[in-house]
Amino acid sequence: MNKVSRGELESLVNFSAQERLVRDSLAAALAEPLSRLRFLGRYTSWNGFFGSGVAALAGKIGRSRRLFLDPDQPVRAVADRSVYVASFFFDAARDEFDDHDSVHRDTHRCLAQATLKGLLDYETPNLPALADPRGVNAILDDPEWLAALNARVAEGYGARSSDDLPSIFAAIGYHLGSELLADREFSIIDETLRNQAPDLVRHLLTTRISIAGQEHVAYQWIAIHSGHGGGAEADHFEWATQGARLALRFAPQDQHAALKQELHRGFIAFAADHRRFFEHVNHA
Repeated sequence: MNKVSRGELESLVNFSAQERLVRDSLAAALAEPLSRLRFLGRYTSWNGFFGSGVAALAGKIGRSRRLFLDPDQPVRAVADRSVYVASFFFDAARDEFDDHDSVHRDTHRCLAQATLKGLLDYETPNLPALADPRGVNAILDDPEWLAALNARVAEGYGARSSDDLPSIFAAIGYHLGSELLADREFSIIDETLRNQAPDLVRHLLTTRISIAGQEHVAYQWIAIHSGHGGGAEADHFEWATQGARLALRFAPQDQHAALKQELHRGFIAFAADHRRFFEHVNHA
């Protein structure tokens, strides 16, 4: 009963429709400089909250000692496995806060900002408004729908819910959704940019941007998340799947069916948020 698989989760949503939506919204955004900048600005904004979300989830699981117990260990003081379960989610947070691919403290947020700054530099000759920071801010400020969706990330990861098993499993499901959909999503973005905006990709690959006192290749954020360049999200999904299986193993057997339903509910909730983002991202 504690099996959690990719196929099981993929059966919960229409993955083909979700992928088509990503392709179509990005293709539409690439039509002109303003929409291209708005798309990437909004994508980096939304994406930037997931690292903090998974860190909060690891803490939520880790402090729930009485919920995750080894049934083969009768001594309560040595039976809790909450931090062990949490460690499989913290692996993703570790990358988000300091990617291991370089000796620098490369947070994924800094890498995303380097990508966005590289795009700003590339588009400045095409968009006079970018010569003034006020114009840049007007283009990149989050619209109300995105601010609400960003707040949903914290909710999806259980930041304001009780530290009980149903809430934790729903948050685990939300995280599994974010990793599984993002793995394909980044690959689609990489493929589409390389095919439809090769000059931009060349610029980002050859441009170094200083963020927080460190230089980053402007395309690194997309490259390491794409399945073609490292597939960070795929690794995170595998770790999270192991964590979900262990969470079930150390939860009461008689609650497994109900907890799997909560996990599925969280996964579906993320898919709905994902769909909402790509349906609205190109709206002015």
